[in-house]
Amino acid sequence: MAGGKETPRQKMIGMMYLVLTALLAMNVSKSVLDSFLVINDGLERTNDHFGEKNELTLEAFRKQAAEDPAKFSEPLKVAEKVKADADELSEYIDKLKQNVIGRTEGFIPREDEFDGATLKSIADTGTGWLFDLHNVGNKDNYDVPTEYMIGSDETNAKDSTVDGSSLQLRMKIREYKEGLLTLFDPEKDAEIYTDLKDAFKFEPIAESDGLKQPWHIGSFYHLPLAAVVTNLTRMQAEVRNMEADAIAALMGNVDKARFKVDNLFAKVIPNTTYVMMGDSFVADIFVAASSSAIVPEVHISQDVDDQGNMREGAAEIQGLPAAKNGIVKYAIRPNREGEFKWGGYVRVKKPDGTFENYPTGLQTFRVAKGAVTVSPTAMNVFYRGLDNPVSVSAPGVATENLVVNMSNGSIRAKDKRHGQYIVKPGKGKECTVSVSGKIDGKTKSLGKAVFRVKNVPTPTPFFAGVSGSGSVSAQKLKAALGVIAKMENFQFDLKYNVISFSMSMMYKGNLVEKKASGNKLTGEMKTLVGAAKKGSKIYIENIKAKGPDGVKSLGSISIKVL
Repeated sequence: MAGGKETPRQKMIGMMYLVLTALLAMNVSKSVLDSFLVINDGLERTNDHFGEKNELTLEAFRKQAAEDPAKFSEPLKVAEKVKADADELSEYIDKLKQNVIGRTEGFIPREDEFDGATLKSIADTGTGWLFDLHNVGNKDNYDVPTEYMIGSDETNAKDSTVDGSSLQLRMKIREYKEGLLTLFDPEKDAEIYTDLKDAFKFEPIAESDGLKQPWHIGSFYHLPLAAVVTNLTRMQAEVRNMEADAIAALMGNVDKARFKVDNLFAKVIPNTTYVMMGDSFVADIFVAASSSAIVPEVHISQDVDDQGNMREGAAEIQGLPAAKNGIVKYAIRPNREGEFKWGGYVRVKKPDGTFENYPTGLQTFRVAKGAVTVSPTAMNVFYRGLDNPVSVSAPGVATENLVVNMSNGSIRAKDKRHGQYIVKPGKGKECTVSVSGKIDGKTKSLGKAVFRVKNVPTPTPFFAGVSGSGSVSAQKLKAALGVIAKMENFQFDLKYNVISFSMSMMYKGNLVEKKASGNKLTGEMKTLVGAAKKGSKIYIENIKAKGPDGVKSLGSISIKVL
């Protein structure tokens, strides 16, 4: 959902949707297709958790209705209708997934009705496991899912009267969403109304080439079975998310006047976050609560006594931000080293209209110059053949007094004053960076860190936007100028230049192969591309690229002309 602060479950669904969208934009191989299983499994678990949590919310609703029927009985009926409608829509999407898997695998005749006996008979015979995406052999098939949900012509898709069509799915989701919107007032319930309105907008979907497709085409047309099923599971998660928000809002609207603590969270207060070797770490752990309905007045000062009470006439800290979810954050940037004290009280208006002050007690913190050790990456990896930057520092020791050595490679200072070094690993699989410091006239060992050594990953070749294998329109193919190499998901800014490749395809009944030096198509290659027709296959092979660590072979690309 959009609008307002996202809940953790909304962020999780959004993150999974981003990953799914990224995968859908690729012409994926079977190994990548298998990654849809991971996403689909996660979404299936999310849907199960949604169902359990929504049932728990309804159970709490029912208990309140039993205690106060006059207030809660009618809203409870509406909430239970919301859940029943969500269950019905989720079951419809489940049936969609079963039909598209069954037809792709060939054990459901395509002419069977959407609600025909085939699905039930398969489940009754104990072979319902065939609908599990893990057991599907044709995860990369896109013809059957496209025919089933869109039809043979994307410009004339099956309409909403056809069972199982993408437009019928859109209609049912839209009907559910519009039904939820009728339950809330756009002004009085602005937050939940906006959230529901922003869900499932069915806007056009941008393809990898920047072009936009209608929602039903971008979601289901010419996509592999694994992607289609995962997309449907993601839609179920969004339906359950709308259900959860609607039920919670209905429950909260029953009596907004009641003062409630609506935020519970674990709180950890350590006695310090910096512990020397031999000392103990001590922290208080407890459950804290806040209310978004409370707007506290926070009065604090650095002029306090030993109990944290502000002294008479003490100057208060000004410019504190407004409370968010009942919590005010106090931030200060000290301009000196040493110990700082602060304290005060929080003033809260009680339900009877009176105010009460809650003292903070004496609070202290110590300021010292920063000291941090930064590793090159979260994976503790150096790459062979590259200049790997690394920062080295140690608490209490000036960077000029550090002595840094390395096994299986070399390390040189780039800016010793600021602890900046360059590492070049050798041929071994590991290297060790050892740090010593000159302290009180003596050199003492301060520790060491072990890093793995890896070769630079091989870049991925692309032609006409395709890597590995995929399909491209004749128009896009003819616009391609040559082959490029990209470093994907690699933290170093490296460039590889394609220095040679070959192109082959069937031309006038013969397999013709042409070679190029550099990354651009030759005139002969452009002739081959210009002659390519629908169904033609073009192979880009023997691709070689040169980078900082030398020349690498990048494999091949297979393209089918649409």
